[in-house]
Amino acid sequence: MNPHLRLCFLAALLALPAVAVTVEVTLPLKDLRLKDGLLFTDATVRSFNTATGTVTLLANKELVSVRTALLPDEVAARLKDLAPARTKEETDAEKLQAAADRAKAAENADRRQRRLEDEALAARTASRTLNVKTAAEEAARAEAIPDEVAKFAESRARAFFKYQDSPHSNIGAVISSDIFLENPEPVPGWSGRYRVEGKAYRQFVNNQASGFGRSGQEFEMLIQTRDRKQPELVEIRIK
Repeated sequence: MNPHLRLCFLAALLALPAVAVTVEVTLPLKDLRLKDGLLFTDATVRSFNTATGTVTLLANKELVSVRTALLPDEVAARLKDLAPARTKEETDAEKLQAAADRAKAAENADRRQRRLEDEALAARTASRTLNVKTAAEEAARAEAIPDEVAKFAESRARAFFKYQDSPHSNIGAVISSDIFLENPEPVPGWSGRYRVEGKAYRQFVNNQASGFGRSGQEFEMLIQTRDRKQPELVEIRIK
């Protein structure tokens, strides 16, 4: 509400005599059917407010607020007879109080709406921040995968050419070796699978010649990666 109008309302309320807007009554009704069809049994009208046009009923041990316009005409007439005579000043005071109550309700509704909008904005901002953070983490993870695959490929290649390659050949103990690897390349059509090509150079004991031997072999490795798991060796192929 406009601050100037609010001050006017307060000033008017102070200037007018204080009156009770709510009229306390006891009007028992065996069956009360409202104009909208709703039925109350063994209800009692406990109070009514002529300014706001509402009555308070006691039904099924609960207090219920009902608009006066929904009451049957005969019940509304009885309530009108029960209402004390009021001066014009009292009527004006009731109307002014009702207007002030409506203005306060509207102000509270606006405040609730602004709070809900602020909370929704904060939630959207937090969600965007989380999404950006998650996307950044996923991007960093994707960038790190080739390096992880390269390190894994080198360690497995060294172990293979030292202990596992051609167990029935003339290669005995491997004295020294060098492994040269190309950069990992994604395998088309296979999610998370990489191909690594390389060449292994070894110096070893020749079981057949009772001496030493040297060799160089080209090979390729297939390595499978999975989210948040260690890479797995699928196959080593000697070319």
